[in-house]
Amino acid sequence: MKIVLLLVVLIICGLTEVQGNLLQFQNMIGKLTGKNALTDYGFYGCHCGLGGKGTPKDATDRCCSTHDCCYFKLEKKGCKPKTQTYNYKYQSGSITCGSGSSCQKAICSCDKAAAYCMKNNLRSYKVKYRNFPNFLCKGNEPRC
Repeated sequence: MKIVLLLVVLIICGLTEVQGNLLQFQNMIGKLTGKNALTDYGFYGCHCGLGGKGTPKDATDRCCSTHDCCYFKLEKKGCKPKTQTYNYKYQSGSITCGSGSSCQKAICSCDKAAAYCMKNNLRSYKVKYRNFPNFLCKGNEPRC
């Protein structure tokens, strides 16, 4: 019970230290955009969620394409961006990546950049691209 109370106090104060992977990326997105990462971005456009192909539908979808590219580059370096844990802080509307290995810092940076990209492109978000059918994704994929 004391742990739950401590977590509530930390959240109320606006400071949370978080460890995670894709779940923490979802958390970052939620904190910065106010949207539910899974339902609002999980199957958005042609690049948000698992996989990605074709031309991004809008600026929001390009955020996901860039994030996929960031993860791809890290995987080539031997990092495991979808499962590797990392530390970050969210305080007063800002995300700061914490200490850790070079992979942990790089993964956090990828996630942070994508979350801010989504925040900065909230105006481009279109409900019609939510749960977008993958077979409609055509055209050239952006290069990494």
